[in-house]
Amino acid sequence: MVLFLNFFWKEVQMRIFAYISTALITIALFVGCINNKKRTTAKDKLENIELLAANVVGVYGGSLPCVDCDAISTVLELHRNHSYTLIYMYDGKSDDRFVKEGKWQIEKNKLILDGVDYKYKIESEILVQLDLSGNEITGDLAERYQLARLE
Repeated sequence: MVLFLNFFWKEVQMRIFAYISTALITIALFVGCINNKKRTTAKDKLENIELLAANVVGVYGGSLPCVDCDAISTVLELHRNHSYTLIYMYDGKSDDRFVKEGKWQIEKNKLILDGVDYKYKIESEILVQLDLSGNEITGDLAERYQLARLE
């Protein structure tokens, strides 16, 4: 009888060990597969912004809508040293040229010009002017709020 109980107890211990081992292996595999996304480091983000900044450098132009004139002829030059020159004229109202200069930066795929209230969304070969809240302009004139790459 003692021999039988001893054998039975060892069998129970082996089954418990097998169940626990199987459970631990399953949990380890499950946890290992949960977060298999590529982790973006600060260095990767900085390299992406630098690449985007290098690609956005150039001269952009367009005729933006105007309430009390025909259009606002706009030329924006973005320089490699992160400075910009913004030149605009009010067509049909004045021959005066207005010039703004300053620094530019990129945050979350948006071009920010120091000293200018609105931002631009960066798209391939165009800059889309955003409203003062940072949202895309909608409506009939939405397509006219774009500056196309000239150089």
